[in-house]
This record gives sequence, structure tokens and C-alpha cells, in this order.
Amino acid sequence: MLFPNDQRLQALTLDELLENTNGGIADWSSLPAKPLVLEASVWSCVEGIGFVIFDCVCLFLGATALRSGTTESEAKAIAEAAEPVLPQLKQYVKVIKDSASSKTEIASAVFGVISTIYSGACLGAVISSFLGSLSWYTAILYGATALGTIMAALATDGAAEIGLIIVELATAGFLVNDSIKCAESCSI
Repeated sequence: MLFPNDQRLQALTLDELLENTNGGIADWSSLPAKPLVLEASVWSCVEGIGFVIFDCVCLFLGATALRSGTTESEAKAIAEAAEPVLPQLKQYVKVIKDSASSKTEIASAVFGVISTIYSGACLGAVISSFLGSLSWYTAILYGATALGTIMAALATDGAAEIGLIIVELATAGFLVNDSIKCAESCSI
């Protein structure tokens, strides 16, 4: 149950809801819009790498559904958090974008992105930027998931995580698309 401590919300009945919403008809135009990713826009190299990092974090955490709402400013913030290791990440972008790469090679490159960020002492800042782009309740969920995933990855030297990423690649066309666009913007 969402918002269990909100007494007014918990007391709301369906009749009251329908009475106060014009019979249940919603005016979607009044909702504030989250800025959308402009798929046709031209990214800077930093934004491109930020999107690839975001994609990799989504795959690492099993959170592929979160990718659709990412904005260019969020991607840039994530790339800035990983700034010390950005040059090293380009090698992984090359592997991910290459149509000749196998699923295992792509999954290993995704894990390589996370490992490089970790070894470069940037993982905390990147995860913080990632979680900062989410609603508070989603951030709590994936914050806990991040801790467990990192522990599992460390305990198996990444082997278990690479296997999970291979499974998730079936739903991650965005990763390859973003890697291609990143490679173009970075001249990789």
C-alpha cells in the first residue's frame, strides 16, 4: 500500500475520487511534463558517455525500465560524476556499438564500464547521480538493489553479474543505440 501514513489518502473512497475528478476523466495536459530525451538531438561526447553509463547502471541493477525517462541533463551529471575515468570508458563503447560483438562481449563491456567506474573511485558519485534522477521511492528500491548487486559482483569476480547482463541484453536495444550515438559524438 502506497503512503500508509497519509490518513487523508487512506480515507479516500472511490465515490469521492470520482466526484472530485469529473467522473474519473483525467486532464493529462495539466500534469507537469518531465523533459524528454530528444532522440534526434546531437549529444556532446560527455552526454553520450553519460547515457552509456546510465544504460550500463540500468543493466547492472536490472532496472532497464528506468532508461526511458532519462534526460540529457541527468546523463551529463552522471558523466561528470565519472569524469576521472571517461577516457577509459571509450574502449567499452567501441565494443558495445560493434555489430560483430557477441552478447558475452557486450555484457563484459557493460561490466567493464561499472568496474572502471568502481576502480576509479567514481562508483559512489555515479550511483548517487543515478539515484538522484529517480523518485524517492524508486531510489530507495534501487539503492538497496545496488548494494546487493555490488556485493554479488565482488563475491563472484563479476561472473554472476555478466550472466545476468547477458539475459537483460534482450531488452536493452537502447544501449547499442546510445553507444552508436556516443561513438559518433566522441569520434570513436
